[in-house]
Amino acid sequence: MAQEIRVALIGGSEAIRKSRKEILATLSQIKLVFDSDGFGVTPAELIEVNFDVAVLELRLENQSALDFLKSMYVMANIQKQAFGRVLIATQFSDDILRVQAIRAGAVDAVFVSDGMHSMLTKIQHCFDEHADFAIRELLPTLDKQEVSASDFQMISVSLDTLEAKEALILHGFCELKSDSEISSEVHVTKLKVRQTIIKVQNLLTLNTRSQLLLKMFEVGALAL
Repeated sequence: MAQEIRVALIGGSEAIRKSRKEILATLSQIKLVFDSDGFGVTPAELIEVNFDVAVLELRLENQSALDFLKSMYVMANIQKQAFGRVLIATQFSDDILRVQAIRAGAVDAVFVSDGMHSMLTKIQHCFDEHADFAIRELLPTLDKQEVSASDFQMISVSLDTLEAKEALILHGFCELKSDSEISSEVHVTKLKVRQTIIKVQNLLTLNTRSQLLLKMFEVGALAL
């Protein structure tokens, strides 16, 4: 039996949210646990919602969903809380927005222009707490970004603290290998792979695997 996916919908017009709810209802494993037009909803309130995946409309009351999500991470980190995966939603497909969403801490963005079934597929992929499918798809298309010397030095110093096998795990991750492939090649458990990736995220004060892959790309550590 498929596991239940708890979904939260925040923001968007009544018509769009109605369409989203209708497509969610076609999949029995999805349970809608929160539905709001976004007005009056605070980052702290959304953190308390027990969701697996939240679809957050880009334009919220008086702020961007990107800033809203960043505030969620700040509050969650202070309170030592965790929350599910987030998808940023808007009207038209835009790879630049997808990267901005990932940089803010989302897994990906979803677009009305791509159809509701595309959103449904991404929600299903996001049930995996280690989901990083979007950044893996986008990285080969991105231009290299300049990283300041101070940032590069900070990253280098932080990564120098890794143990030998942890460094090999990170190397495999930067080669865009799956956790299973890394586990097999480095001769460690998949749990160790995931713990190491989280350790590196914490060293670099990042919140998601996707942010880590993007950061490694920016410092030229990915073999693309």
